[in-house]
Amino acid sequence: MKEEVKSYISPLVSFDIYLENYHKLLKLLRKEADVKQLKSILKSDIATHVQDLILHETYDALVLTRPDQHIVWVNEGFQEMTGYSKSFAIGKRPSFLQGPLTSKNSKQEIRELLRAEHTFTGSILNYRKNGEIYTCQIKIIPLYDSKKELTHFIAMEKELLAA
Repeated sequence: MKEEVKSYISPLVSFDIYLENYHKLLKLLRKEADVKQLKSILKSDIATHVQDLILHETYDALVLTRPDQHIVWVNEGFQEMTGYSKSFAIGKRPSFLQGPLTSKNSKQEIRELLRAEHTFTGSILNYRKNGEIYTCQIKIIPLYDSKKELTHFIAMEKELLAA
């Protein structure tokens, strides 16, 4: 007599698939919340290309500054990445995250590009609240109003993990 073989879907496999989709959905919802908060703060619509970047790029933190580079808003991911609370960061310049090992050339390049209202993309060494050093990939984009006047900069930040 031949034994009949039955296959069953493992609950663990199903759970892994569910969990993967759950995390994707969570990321999307966080990004949509970031866009909504930015629109509220800017009291206007965000340029389509910037909104697309926020929704489709990978980032850990968003930082919104005035043209003088003082922080007016950070998203929830900022505290997770740096250890600093929103209330601590607001009003400060992002340079408070830098320290002795942060490249002077990188800092100078950022200053020059922002002064010229250009986008900056690069990496820099930053320091968490607990003093731990991390490499941060940054994309800083100037934001303009309907009169084409600079109103803010938005920085998309992602921690680069060592291989």
